[in-house]
Amino acid sequence: MNLSTLLLSRLPSPSALLAAGVLLGAPALAGGLAYAGNAGGPGVTLLGVSQPNGIEAHPSAENPLVQGHNLYAPDLVRNGGVWNLYYGGWKNSTDVNDRIYFAVSDDLLFEGPWSGQSVIISNGGYLHVNDPSVQKRPDGRWVMAYTVAHQVGSDYRDWIAISTSTDGAAWTPSVATSTTEVRITNASFSDIARPSLLWTGSGWKLWFDARTDNGPLHSYLAESSEDLPRNFVLVQSYPDVNGFPGFMEPDVERVNGRYVAVVQRGFATLHKLESTDGHAFTEVGTFLSAASPAFGRKYVSNPGLVYDNVEGTVKGVGFGMTNSDSLTGHDIGFAYTQYRVSVLSCPSTWHAYTTGRYFDQAQQLTFGYGSFCRIRVEDPRTGQVLADQAVGSVAGDRWQFVP
Repeated sequence: MNLSTLLLSRLPSPSALLAAGVLLGAPALAGGLAYAGNAGGPGVTLLGVSQPNGIEAHPSAENPLVQGHNLYAPDLVRNGGVWNLYYGGWKNSTDVNDRIYFAVSDDLLFEGPWSGQSVIISNGGYLHVNDPSVQKRPDGRWVMAYTVAHQVGSDYRDWIAISTSTDGAAWTPSVATSTTEVRITNASFSDIARPSLLWTGSGWKLWFDARTDNGPLHSYLAESSEDLPRNFVLVQSYPDVNGFPGFMEPDVERVNGRYVAVVQRGFATLHKLESTDGHAFTEVGTFLSAASPAFGRKYVSNPGLVYDNVEGTVKGVGFGMTNSDSLTGHDIGFAYTQYRVSVLSCPSTWHAYTTGRYFDQAQQLTFGYGSFCRIRVEDPRTGQVLADQAVGSVAGDRWQFVP
């Protein structure tokens, strides 16, 4: 069978399309689907479903993509034609102390390999260093904020320190030291941690969580007008959400004049928030839930936006993922912002759980089902149905979404 005959055999008849429209009671759809061959394997794959700046992210089918004894807190920065990846934790079980690592992709995809995976900031006199937040300024300078932790009596005390770089790979200092800890006025915190540092073009914003005298954690924002940020002024506190810090483990980027953030809640979900001023944020959607079978672990933590500073778009999120109730044993995974896809096995079984394969490919989890009679593509930002098509499809089929 030639390709044109194969395509025609997989496309619905005009009467089937008309019936679909009548059943839905909907106006004309924005797009359709074209058959793109069978690659074998389970499920159904949709091509052309990337949605930069979307609100729904599908975990990579290749997760976890960076593995070690306990690695998490990814922060990605596009550096020309590659991604720089900064993260923290223990690479080996014998490491004892958290350190900050650096790796480089061989391209702009996340499936790997990631070269390097080497320590760039060690703990020095502290117990741990972690939670890197890196900014590449337009003038070529790089600045990193990160957590430093030491023990006072029987308690841990966290603070935030700063290192700088001229190339994003070699950092000064490369060993954590108290001389580079930040100072925050208008505040009396006993410890602060898990920073998100952002250069706005005229100054610095620093989001973090903090506590006073062993009290509960809450989320805050401080600002600095210094060229190299060391001294900050507290300007904003954020309310808790269901008893959990409302802006926990954030990563914030400035995207087309707006502030876009990802935060985690209860180690169960990642949420997208937006702001016009960087102070007050509105929640606009849930990137992903660890409860989804597509995620594959019990807990999610320490997210980082996949922000493409060349294209000016958010393409997904990175995160730590673990099954450990003690929140150890993390690996690092990624998820892509994509259109919502659902596939029907007739008469009534809809498959709604999706994994990503590269930015523009989504594969449905179909749990052993081998035949499919309908595919739907939606915009999760608006709920608009972009394609809803009757198909005759089997496991391993690939379909191209045509807007």
